[in-house]
Amino acid sequence: MEERSKKRYSRRNHRQTFYVCLVVFFLLVAICVFVTMFLYRSSERGRVPGTGEPASVIHTVDLELLDSPYAILLDADTGEVLSSRRGEEKIFPASMVKIMTVLTAIEQIEDLDRKITMSYDYYDMLYERDASRAGFEPGEEAVIRDLLYGALLPSGAECCMELAVQAAGSESAFTELMNERARSLGLTQTHFTNCTGLHNDEQYSTAKEIAQILCEAIKNKTFYQVFTTPSYTVKATDLHPDGFTFWSTMFKTMESSEVTDGKIVGGKTGYTDEAGRCLASMAEIDGHGYILVTAGWAAEPRTEQYHVNDAFLAYNQIGD
Repeated sequence: MEERSKKRYSRRNHRQTFYVCLVVFFLLVAICVFVTMFLYRSSERGRVPGTGEPASVIHTVDLELLDSPYAILLDADTGEVLSSRRGEEKIFPASMVKIMTVLTAIEQIEDLDRKITMSYDYYDMLYERDASRAGFEPGEEAVIRDLLYGALLPSGAECCMELAVQAAGSESAFTELMNERARSLGLTQTHFTNCTGLHNDEQYSTAKEIAQILCEAIKNKTFYQVFTTPSYTVKATDLHPDGFTFWSTMFKTMESSEVTDGKIVGGKTGYTDEAGRCLASMAEIDGHGYILVTAGWAAEPRTEQYHVNDAFLAYNQIGD
């Protein structure tokens, strides 16, 4: 009798153990399924499977709508590619080169508030090449910090040349520093031959690598301040007793910088016959930064600036 009771108790104990194990098993399966679905849905909301690219942006920003044949959109915080249209093909960067020029100058020159005298040496070359200038004259006193604004806002070639001289002694030596900086960023499709963006067949890049340079540059507080300034007034100098004002070549073409849920905060335009119209810009939308580089839109300098319109077309697709 006692033995039968023990057997029944044993069988009952085994059944209970079995049911407990079964319940635990199904709970574990349910947890695994829930976690998998959660991660999958999070991935679907935030990333494109297999690419690591944010789906919420890449599915809404269609760069094929742009007039510019080369375009790329990056996350300004991470450098992640969000959308691309021939973004890794060779381009001539024109004055977008000045992004690297100004970044390199900031990193190489210790005292940006030092007064210097503009050299006479390079003005004849700039006149001959019909290079854009900010307004400084040869022999004029200037503050180095003002040259940063002069290089980025009105795209002043004389400012770039003087920055090169002050940072490295000559344009050629400075250009080597620019190339070293590009290599430090792991860029393999970028090569600089001058600091002004004047055309040279051996000066080239891609929309992606220009965007990567800008992504690095905006981490520098001085660069960011200059890049996001619509206009800047130079104080009185020996040759400009009333001072003079620079205007951004991008901002001056805009009636408003507002885009859906944000605004365009900075940009550097570029143009040569060989490069077409170019623009490297940044927008802040819903509290997040985005970088767009467009290039290759072929038009005469005086025609309507569709490369700026392209920035609005792209950024307006990001906001809700």
